[in-house]
Amino acid sequence: MHYRAYILDDDGRITGVHELDCANDEEAKEKAAQLFDGHDLDVWRRERHVVRLKHQERQ
Repeated sequence: MHYRAYILDDDGRITGVHELDCANDEEAKEKAAQLFDGHDLDVWRRERHVVRLKHQERQ
């Protein structure tokens, strides 16, 4: 399935996007978590919001 992980700036604006091909929401979350670069990420499956990953959560 096709997912997108949007990179967000400090004001919550989209600054970039990663295309993800995943079997389900859990796999999309795991793949998105590997993309952390100091910014929050919003993961979407079409028009459905899956999760927002906060960069502070990654330890």
